[in-house]
Amino acid sequence: MIGLFLNLLDTQSEKDKFIKLYDKYKNMLYWISYGKTQSCQDAEECVQETFFYVAKHFEKISDVNSSQTKGYLATIVTGFSIDVYNKSKKYGRIDIENNNMAENLSYFDNIETVELSSAIESVLSEEEKIYIYLKYVYGYKSAEIAEIYNVTDISVRKKLERAKAKLKKYFEEETND
Repeated sequence: MIGLFLNLLDTQSEKDKFIKLYDKYKNMLYWISYGKTQSCQDAEECVQETFFYVAKHFEKISDVNSSQTKGYLATIVTGFSIDVYNKSKKYGRIDIENNNMAENLSYFDNIETVELSSAIESVLSEEEKIYIYLKYVYGYKSAEIAEIYNVTDISVRKKLERAKAKLKKYFEEETND
């Protein structure tokens, strides 16, 4: 399967880097996905979708060993996993309480960012969290996020706007208390 991904890359150094990335993170991504989907087949599908997406956008990967790369991959596989789970369970929803994204994004190191991260985890829905992380942590454009999740750019922008409004309200209430 990895051969298909390698065909999407141009240089041998990119291919070597991708192999390292794949070997380092495939098991972690599987367990993140399995935790969301509770299905071996769905988890494997989500991991493959994640690596396919990463191969198409490989310029976003700077250092294979960085916590930013780890968080980026965890965010992408979580999004695919939620999508697969919701499609397989017509009326199902992901339990927000079981989210472990904060652990996967352990590179947050200053107090203000930790406060914001905590607010994001407690106030936003799973989908809003992913959109916020992709937009503001990883620098994705709303059109790119829309492409990942097969939704419109307008839908992504509206969800980001609502998420920011929720966070603003949360911090205003915190300030008033």
